[in-house]
Amino acid sequence: MDVRLLWLALGAFAGSVESSLIVSVLPAIATETGVSLAQAGYLIFGYSIAYGIGTPLLSTLFGHLDRRSVVAGAELLFGLMCLLLGVLPGFLLLVLARTCMALGAGLFTSTAQATAVALAAPGKRGSAISTVVMGGSIAVAVGVPASALVAEFLGWRVAYLGLGVLAIIASATMWLKLPGDIHGDPRTIRERLSVLKVPGMPLTLLASGVMVMASFTFFNYLAPVTTDLLGLDRVLLPLVMFAFGVGAVFGNFFGGRLADRIGGRQTMLVIGGLMVVLLAAVPLLAMLPRPAVLPAFLFHMLLYGVVSWGFFPPQLHRLAALAPAAVPLSASLNLTSMNLGGALSALVGGLVLENLDIGWLGPIGAVVAVAALVIAYLAPDHR
Repeated sequence: MDVRLLWLALGAFAGSVESSLIVSVLPAIATETGVSLAQAGYLIFGYSIAYGIGTPLLSTLFGHLDRRSVVAGAELLFGLMCLLLGVLPGFLLLVLARTCMALGAGLFTSTAQATAVALAAPGKRGSAISTVVMGGSIAVAVGVPASALVAEFLGWRVAYLGLGVLAIIASATMWLKLPGDIHGDPRTIRERLSVLKVPGMPLTLLASGVMVMASFTFFNYLAPVTTDLLGLDRVLLPLVMFAFGVGAVFGNFFGGRLADRIGGRQTMLVIGGLMVVLLAAVPLLAMLPRPAVLPAFLFHMLLYGVVSWGFFPPQLHRLAALAPAAVPLSASLNLTSMNLGGALSALVGGLVLENLDIGWLGPIGAVVAVAALVIAYLAPDHR
């Protein structure tokens, strides 16, 4: 294996850790900065909007540069914003820093896999991409619980400072170790959006965004669900995140294989149906006898990790079937759709917290998941 791929994987690791770490530290940030949990959700909203809209724009703007400059620069921006999150006072400054962080994270993610392919020897491209993706998988299973543990006992700012240092080390090593002659992608925005003309593509992308909206309406506010709704100690959050991470690894693995066996649409319907059930069941967990709450919730989050991450492979399967020659373009737009769905989930979850009870996060998410199921059913699998 080309060891240079490991530095790309490290960058993917840092980005994946941060995107889930915010879920466990949101209440602590809200308390320290004097805002409500619903207002703290703007940290997620700003990040998701910047990631979803900024990534294709920056990819176009910097498409003429070599990929070493892009991945190293994007990871450097991400790392510097992590450091700022660790020291900046005031909620608005934190929102601004995390929004800028999303630009670095999105640009890195959109460029890293293509860079891995360029580095790979003939016949090794699949394993090269897997190496980079492995960074994200390890982050979800191990990095997120570990960072949540650091945040719990040393403070959320220390966790962000550590992530910032890690990302800057990865950026510097990418600059030193990667070749400077890997050409970028100079396509214009119009060319990147041309894939939307493929019949069925808009509906399939919409299904991705709505499914993420459903999933994260609950997941964004996992910390208060754990403590306020279920009455569990917040020191158990790293364990909850670990259960989710283990499920995510299995979901990513089996989602793709199930799509190969029964097709992308059928897999999405199965996974979406399970998502509806799990979200609707959230309030029921609080009704269990006290000794049963923790084991039941851990099992619930294990399954939730499976379905939350299990829908990525079948969606890519469907996109590839619709436009086999334009997978990079459709995958990029899928990422945009998912992040816009994530932004809306922060707003919807905030409205639930302000106007209803926290126990409604799951059922409201279930209603949105039903809408995603309908869209997924209507979207064709082939042109």
